[in-house]
Amino acid sequence: MKTIQLIVNRVFVSSILLISMLFFIPPAFGIADGINVTFYLYLYEFPFRWVTIASKTESKSNFMNTFLGNDGVSIQLLNLIGSFLLIFLLVSIIFFLVKKLYRRKKEKN
Repeated sequence: MKTIQLIVNRVFVSSILLISMLFFIPPAFGIADGINVTFYLYLYEFPFRWVTIASKTESKSNFMNTFLGNDGVSIQLLNLIGSFLLIFLLVSIIFFLVKKLYRRKKEKN
């Protein structure tokens, strides 16, 4: 039961980090020229760009303005899974190191 709880905690932390990085990490920009109008592509998320938002205006300053006032959203599922697994791996390593340091400190006392 304890290992299931550890896995659930790590999945929860990884999910929260994946979603919160949408708001804190600025997007990479791309321009796609159309026939009548120019679309600006905003590529969100790190390390793999898994959310692409097409917009007609270039003055979108944050994720919510871009996401709600867009002309198209594309989510690359494989990049999403890869980003989640990488974040999960990093969170697991951090949990392991903190646990190891805590045990060492506890043994010294």
